[in-house]
Amino acid sequence: MKELIAAIPKEELHFHLECSLKPELLFKIAHRNKIEIPFASVDELRRAYKLSNLQEFLDIYYQGMNVVQTEEDCFDLTMAYLDRCAADNVKHVEVFFDPQGHTARGGAGNGYDA
Repeated sequence: MKELIAAIPKEELHFHLECSLKPELLFKIAHRNKIEIPFASVDELRRAYKLSNLQEFLDIYYQGMNVVQTEEDCFDLTMAYLDRCAADNVKHVEVFFDPQGHTARGGAGNGYDA
């Protein structure tokens, strides 16, 4: 059954790119940008991803939005997401991003500028 599910073409609709930020990449980007996060290791951050309510989700979500600041960050986030899509046989994506969280920092240089 797993092989059948893996082989079936898939699509992701209304997916927010920032929600795809995995703990390893969040930690890497935070380190690269010299942004302090309240986690001592990737494992500790991974444990924080075990969410039990909306507020816990929002706390991690906004922590991720805070570290994504440069064009390189946006590229790395996008490529990690698209690599996962390719591995999962996703053939169509409807990707969104949340500019309000990025424009709050002034917009310039955050990688999402048009």
